[in-house]
Amino acid sequence: MRIIVHGCVSPVNVHGLDLVVRRAASLAPATDVTLDLGEAEAWDSVQKDLEVSSFTSRLASAMPAATGIRLRVIAPGS
Repeated sequence: MRIIVHGCVSPVNVHGLDLVVRRAASLAPATDVTLDLGEAEAWDSVQKDLEVSSFTSRLASAMPAATGIRLRVIAPGS
């Protein structure tokens, strides 16, 4: 499953991506999830939050079953 993000990722909306990834993973648990930020821009202050390890850490605290999510993140502007 591929989630394509457009626009700008900021400190205000970065955690909204967690919800989208979690929802996608719950719809198709056995499917890899790719969060494609290639067409998006991101504030410098959220770059660390957009790493796979940051996503999995936040998702694991909100949803223990999320630790099995196979997530790939394509960096902004790639």
